[in-house]
Amino acid sequence: MDDLLDAAGRAFAEVGVAHATMIDVARVAGCSRATLYRYFPNREALHLGFVHRATLRITAGLAEARDAGAPDSLTDRIMGGIAAVRSDPLLSVWFEPENMAVPIAVSQSSDLLQAMTEGLVGELDPESQEYEEIERRGAWLLRCIVSFLAMPAENEEVERAMIDSFLVPLLVSEPVLQRSHT
Repeated sequence: MDDLLDAAGRAFAEVGVAHATMIDVARVAGCSRATLYRYFPNREALHLGFVHRATLRITAGLAEARDAGAPDSLTDRIMGGIAAVRSDPLLSVWFEPENMAVPIAVSQSSDLLQAMTEGLVGELDPESQEYEEIERRGAWLLRCIVSFLAMPAENEEVERAMIDSFLVPLLVSEPVLQRSHT
């Protein structure tokens, strides 16, 4: 399956994420469409599979950097993830203007949000209010990261200041209790 996702990345970079078809991916992979469809029932599943794998790789890279002594604040991790996407031509193509509809759609996938949340809070009961709050914060973080990738600030220092001043405080603050409207 990794070979198919590698081929998908090359096809996305060659044709554009929004325009690459299953035929394009199969051609780059050197396989039949039937083979590709055995692993990915449609283009959306292929997009999601590619993003899941990229997210896991970036997360592993950030963990390795942390283990090697790199700074590890929440701001550093967010900035590191953004930098990893921007430096990879197979990922950065997703955030070119003609492709933006695809990452926006993928970032709204309940499967992606569920996987992100489970990665953050694997041991929590999915029915708990704490889990729901973390899931909401994960969705907010994902939307913010997509925004930074789509609309970069003037420079890295400005982005770091925005993340440090506005995003991180919201992510780590105590949850606001939901008020019922009766």
